[in-house]
Amino acid sequence: MPTMQALDPALTPAQVVAEFGDAERSVVAACMDLYQGQWDDMAEDIRRRQAGRPYLFRLAIEPGQALAWVEQFKAYEVARGARLGDALPSEDAR
Repeated sequence: MPTMQALDPALTPAQVVAEFGDAERSVVAACMDLYQGQWDDMAEDIRRRQAGRPYLFRLAIEPGQALAWVEQFKAYEVARGARLGDALPSEDAR
């Protein structure tokens, strides 16, 4: 998968999520559902998986790619002051 470009904080979460594919939406939904929206907790879980330690959830994408997405999603949310998970379509949301 290609590396995702930085997310523009001028765009609303709904605009950003509308451009996501299934994989990106699944990362956001997993963060909301399993880690209560805490990107750092999700990143730590991915790192545990990479290190061969027990982990909570396995994403369908490569861990390095998942970590890159987590960092970009977190940076967007910090810059925007809004959560991407709140804009997920109802079938993806908690």
